[in-house]
Amino acid sequence: MAKYPLIKTTLKDRLLGGHYPEGLPLPSEPQLAREFEVSRMTARRAIDELEREGYVYRVQGAGTFPTGKRFRQGVFRVRPFKEWARHPDHRTTVLRAMQIEATPEIAIILQIEAGDPVIFVHRLRTAGDEALVIEKRYINAKMVPELLERNLAVESIHETMVSLGLPLQRVEQNLEAVNLRQEEADLLRVPLGTAAFLLRRTTYSDNKRASYANYWVRGDRYAFQDSFEP
Repeated sequence: MAKYPLIKTTLKDRLLGGHYPEGLPLPSEPQLAREFEVSRMTARRAIDELEREGYVYRVQGAGTFPTGKRFRQGVFRVRPFKEWARHPDHRTTVLRAMQIEATPEIAIILQIEAGDPVIFVHRLRTAGDEALVIEKRYINAKMVPELLERNLAVESIHETMVSLGLPLQRVEQNLEAVNLRQEEADLLRVPLGTAAFLLRRTTYSDNKRASYANYWVRGDRYAFQDSFEP
């Protein structure tokens, strides 16, 4: 009897149950093959079917990510940080800014080795008394070792990286709706499970991944808008 249906069912149950964190990849095909004692081809077939059904999506070189059974379409842009910071009522609080060792998951995303130095920046954006956006960003520390010396409460990380001599040529981003976990709900001061947007953004320098960021955005306070030529 084929084993991939069991793998597919097990992974689907984990995905629907929130077993895999938003913004981080699922175990790799070799890891799944070892866990279920099957060939890598069998593990890949289960992932292929989950991808066709909309439960996961692949990012080349980074892994397979949960979608929460969402369909994808369209183009959108997000206002630059400098435009946000220009408003007199807008504030950005740096909750944490430190150098850490890359976990296996972050190492896969940034295409580095586990244990390599990574700059972790955790920021909260507020407008008046309302908390609106949470940012968690991971940056290849070898590319911009001086970043932590800058004032990240008022400076755009993207522009700061460029000013430190790191060219940034391309950004990939993904936007979807999620239900907030306890940590994010507490920071945004909303009930657990409140609907929000999750924006994932990967920034490249010379085809190498320099930065990976997750933004949790309050859905009751934000709307995304764009225009394009059909």
